[in-house]
Amino acid sequence: MKRLITPITRSINKKSISKGVAFALTLVLVVASSNVAFAAKSVTQITQEKQQLQNEIKSLDQELVGILTNINELEADISDKNADIADAEADLKEAQKEADKKYEEMKVRMKYMYEKGDDNIITIFLESGSLSEFINKVEYANTVYEYDRNQLDEYQSMIKQMESLKAGLEQEKVALQSQQNKLSAQKKSLDTMISTKKSQVADFDTQLAKARELAARQAAANQASNSTPSKQANSSSVSGGNKNPAPVSGTGGGAVVAYASQFVGNPYKWGGTSLTEGCDCSGFVYRVFQHFGVDYGRLTSDGFATVGQEVSYENMQAGDVVVYSGHVGIYDGSGGIVEAQSSRAGITSGRAVNCKPIIAIRRLI
Repeated sequence: MKRLITPITRSINKKSISKGVAFALTLVLVVASSNVAFAAKSVTQITQEKQQLQNEIKSLDQELVGILTNINELEADISDKNADIADAEADLKEAQKEADKKYEEMKVRMKYMYEKGDDNIITIFLESGSLSEFINKVEYANTVYEYDRNQLDEYQSMIKQMESLKAGLEQEKVALQSQQNKLSAQKKSLDTMISTKKSQVADFDTQLAKARELAARQAAANQASNSTPSKQANSSSVSGGNKNPAPVSGTGGGAVVAYASQFVGNPYKWGGTSLTEGCDCSGFVYRVFQHFGVDYGRLTSDGFATVGQEVSYENMQAGDVVVYSGHVGIYDGSGGIVEAQSSRAGITSGRAVNCKPIIAIRRLI
């Protein structure tokens, strides 16, 4: 009985082993095939992620170019502002010197009459041939004194005005430097982001190389050495709202631009309001609109942000006033501005309206 069972058992075991080996080989082939597909999928996915990262780097590079352009603009504006401040300090020094001179002259002229008091009046009386002559001499002395006093008051008033204008320039310079610092911080952040993403791209290159190598090995193990994973690649700005107020006068914005443009090429003068002899940015806008009967007084550039009617960026029209930090100009209707730009450039036209961050857009006519 035992001899009969043993051959049968061995036969069954051999068949079972054969089936087991066949099953194991099949499983290996399936797994290998799956690994090849997985490797191919990894290559495609990594390639797509790498391309997406490169697109992000390109976008960040473009943003960085814009920031660098704005920084260059601000550096030029700060340089011009420093020149204006230096001019103001020189004018202020000269005015103070002239005021001191006037004061000394007044003291010399009035010394004899006002330092001797009553004795001097008696002398004038005794030396006068008549009462009318005495009165005329006293009136003349008083007239000289009043003239000197008025001259001195005018110079003191001018000094105070120039000190105020200089203080305004200093504040505008601080505002420009604050913008420059913010842009520099943004640039630093973008540089860091770009550097990080470029490192990630390099890491993707390493991952791609490993994924492709793995796919080739697994394909060879599956007797598919001639097939390689397919490669796929992806290719791939003031305020919102709708503020567009109606004109408040019959004057068209084109007329304002045409009038302003005829002064292009004339000089820039800090604190000036002459369209021909020289003016600064706010003096230029002030005189242009005064020509059309719009007069809010002599404002600073920031002061224009509070007059007239607010306008949305998308509704900006020719003749609208565009206010920046420390600067103001007139929109020309074609993407540029007419402005008293700087001591170096003078009165110009055509510079892009978005050459620097816009604070406000106002319609005055």
